Amino acid sequence: MADGAVRTTILEVLRPKVEQAGLSVEALGDEDLVGLGIIDSIDVMNLIAEVERRTGCSFVWDMFDAEDGLSVSALATAFQAK
Repeated sequence: MADGAVRTTILEVLRPKVEQAGLSVEALGDEDLVGLGIIDSIDVMNLIAEVERRTGCSFVWDMFDAEDGLSVSALATAFQAK
């Protein structure tokens, strides 16, 4: 699955939390999702599991770099097709 499709799936899964925070997924850039108060550590694990289920891609922790914050792009690049 292409990165764009994984990114779209991440945004679909995040939509309720993003809207609850008073934001829109369309306006969401590469901000730190935890810093924005959109998700917490448990939400991250649930998000990863749901994206894996919907896309058939695996989350590869070695490819994940959250040094600059937990962003949609950082998450999307860590998913690989099975």
